[in-house]
Amino acid sequence: DTDPVKREQIPDFYGYVPSNPRQRSLVFVTMVLFGAGMLMIRCLTIVLLAMIGNLWVFIYIGIDLGLFITSKILRGDFWYWIPAGGATEIYTSLLARILAKIVSDFTSIVHFRHPYELGGFYWSFCFGLTIGSLPTVLFVYNKQGGIESVVSSSLKLLYIIIPSTLAVFIVFLLNINKKYRKSFVSMERGKDLGMRGFLETDNEEVKAQVFTRSRHLWNSIESEVQDWVEKSWSRWDDEKPTWLDESMKSRIPLEWIPSKEDKEYEKNRREKVSLRYSFLKKRRKTTISPVPRQSP
Repeated sequence: DTDPVKREQIPDFYGYVPSNPRQRSLVFVTMVLFGAGMLMIRCLTIVLLAMIGNLWVFIYIGIDLGLFITSKILRGDFWYWIPAGGATEIYTSLLARILAKIVSDFTSIVHFRHPYELGGFYWSFCFGLTIGSLPTVLFVYNKQGGIESVVSSSLKLLYIIIPSTLAVFIVFLLNINKKYRKSFVSMERGKDLGMRGFLETDNEEVKAQVFTRSRHLWNSIESEVQDWVEKSWSRWDDEKPTWLDESMKSRIPLEWIPSKEDKEYEKNRREKVSLRYSFLKKRRKTTISPVPRQSP
């Protein structure tokens, strides 16, 4: 959040940590404390469920994950931002969504409110759901004839952990920069952010970040991106901006390069880079190949 580059690229998300030293320290400390509190709440919930029956743990986590994945699909926000390409993006997106959800449920890391991850509203929903799950599961455990000492100890922990975690979270919200509080209830999707990053800026380096994202996030503005490349390519070739390095050039579709000569040149360049990479990879394997063990 404190990275100046990130704050420039996505000013509506990065920048909640204040510059005031006292408030900044409070924000960092409270993040650690309410994260620890959420970890204890989640773990205690799962332990109580396991004491009812191991199957209940899988049902609880399965329904929670299923609800999250379903909401992502229904909102058209399933695809993760990594441009893996092809069918691979199905698996990377599913894995990334599951991992982000599980980590967020156990720790409530604030970064996971990012539109590319859970999103602000769903992050807050999960925060509330995790807190509400503990008293609910404890009630069910007690009704199922749970051990009285376990119920008594869990109630004591509940009365301490939940209020203190909520209090620390409120202190956190009161000390961050005010305009970022709305990011905790934001409904913005990853694709909305991806398209906004291109459409709402004149900074070409920021615009070019669209090529570092999955095409699923910006396919609805593909014609605008292509038009931008076609109009700017000759100028880029003359000016040679620092952001347009070999890696970035390789991300731009060849068919979008306007002139035939530039297209052919870029095609040959990419082929040479690919051959060089293959050679170095093969050489590295040969260099680190294990030495055969000699008989004693």
